[in-house]
Amino acid sequence: MDKKNTFLGLIFIGAGIGFMFWQSKQYEKQRIEQLKQAETLQAPVSQSTTPADAALVAPNVTTSATDSKSSLSVSDLFQQVETVAVEAATKPPSPESTVALYNDYIEAVFTTRGGAIQTVSFLQTKGGERDDYVFNKGGLLPALSLSLNSGDGKIREFDLDYRIEQQSSDSVTFVLDSSEGLSISREYRIASTGSVDEPYTIEHSTTFKNNSGSAKALSTIYFNLGTARPITEEMIGVNFLNVGYFDGQDAEFIPIKKLTGGKGFLGIGASNPKDVIAEAARIEWSSVKNQFFASVLSSGTVANNVFVYPVEAPSDVINQPGRLGISGSVGYELGTLTAGESKSLDFQYFVGPKEFKRLQAMGNEQDLVMQFGFLGFFSKLLLAFMYLIHSLVPSWGWSIVIMTICIKLLFWPLTAKASRSQKRMATIQGPMAELKEKHKDNPQKMQQETLKLFKEHQVNPLAGCLPMLIQMPIFLGLFYMLRTASELRFESFLWVSDLSLPDTQFMIGGFPINILPMIMGVTMFLQMSMMPVSPTADPMQQKIFKFLPFIFLIFLYNFSSGLVLYWTVQNILTIIQQKIINSRPDEPLKPVAVGVETKSKGKGGAPRTKPKRK
Repeated sequence: MDKKNTFLGLIFIGAGIGFMFWQSKQYEKQRIEQLKQAETLQAPVSQSTTPADAALVAPNVTTSATDSKSSLSVSDLFQQVETVAVEAATKPPSPESTVALYNDYIEAVFTTRGGAIQTVSFLQTKGGERDDYVFNKGGLLPALSLSLNSGDGKIREFDLDYRIEQQSSDSVTFVLDSSEGLSISREYRIASTGSVDEPYTIEHSTTFKNNSGSAKALSTIYFNLGTARPITEEMIGVNFLNVGYFDGQDAEFIPIKKLTGGKGFLGIGASNPKDVIAEAARIEWSSVKNQFFASVLSSGTVANNVFVYPVEAPSDVINQPGRLGISGSVGYELGTLTAGESKSLDFQYFVGPKEFKRLQAMGNEQDLVMQFGFLGFFSKLLLAFMYLIHSLVPSWGWSIVIMTICIKLLFWPLTAKASRSQKRMATIQGPMAELKEKHKDNPQKMQQETLKLFKEHQVNPLAGCLPMLIQMPIFLGLFYMLRTASELRFESFLWVSDLSLPDTQFMIGGFPINILPMIMGVTMFLQMSMMPVSPTADPMQQKIFKFLPFIFLIFLYNFSSGLVLYWTVQNILTIIQQKIINSRPDEPLKPVAVGVETKSKGKGGAPRTKPKRK
């Protein structure tokens, strides 16, 4: 049996080393991607951002190759009450003009193509410097551009040239006039430098005005949410690259993997790639996001459906082949405009880092964008506590350390009691061996005698598992919190340069050397070696117990340094606690009544007992 267990152990170790090597290859790709994201990746102005299968003209309109990009009149895009002949304008589009508005936190570039947002850059999320990541760079459409449902399950872009009507240091207004009497005015405003308003929110209003003498029925108009790309290439398959919406009760998220498809597990759950996903729902706010950044579009008007599509990188975007991005468009019903009537849709468009405190302050449960999962209560509680600590100690690394110490102190009495119970296990190793030998042919009798032995010595065989079970909700809450906490991005601590990434110091043969997970593995091994093994555990269970630190090392090796830091400090504190307990003499056991059984009831209903014969 020993040889068999040793063989299985070697297999586990080999599999673990193989898994770590595979992770290292993935991480190396991630590092290369991060370096390349610092380069300028701007799509050419002349390149159409419309999907290849979505023409820019209304149905039944034929155009030649030379005028396929010409501007369209509004009659091509709205269903009129009266029948209007659809004619495409033949003049080429005007040269594109851009306007940049900025404050201390963002720089938003607006374009006359659609009167929408071309890109948004973040100015203070990289240690107070401009971030490498640029929202909507190489996007499917300009963010907040207007589109129309073509009727074939696809969204078609309003490929229209607006003129700049008004511009100031913190606002810009675009206007489009059509020959049929409809005009569209699009106004944008950002918080000015030094303002108390949310600096990452762009206030937006789109106004439709019927200047004609007849009523016009307007279709559902779609507003594009922008395009989010993964921070690194290897993050394409994770759930936080998605389009989401809030229906007033719950938030739903459509991840990129539903569009890219997959082979499933052994063929189970396999799915084909999709060009578009359409969902009808009551939508109070909608979002598109990746690991650390999100756009959230909210309005007093409720939307009624959403289209989600993958976004192939433009040809000039280096090292981003395939469907690496995701975008969505949200539909708002406008109804009918009578002659001379105007109708406006007002929005708050947040584009910024996924900071829980900011999103929570925006109201209407927009903090659900964080996707903390079913343990969201613990994630929010721990993040709020970490914010409090950070307000006193301006270091996210030390905030994690202090928070871990506070959590350990909170559960100290419970874990101490469990450790004392484990310590008493050492006193029954001999008697347990005798029981196993004496009753090896009578399992039922051995179980009865074992339980009696546990009771006499006040030993709980599950005591060692209890502290870990109690910590698991906290650990998982921290995992969901720290995996997308933009606060940790580019934050250094001791030798760790970025708490949101593994702390790779150098590479050996393509394998990253991460110091913090190794320290975590060593401290966990020391912690486990100090814990008495349950006398009821068989040899195989004991071997698995010894392999547990190695298993944790494998799974946490390429996790964010912030999460590994928490687990390392937790192990060190547990070692200190166990040494304190081991250095103290055993507590005297309280007397336990054994060997007494109830026979019958005496006078007054009191039980009458007699001792067992020995």
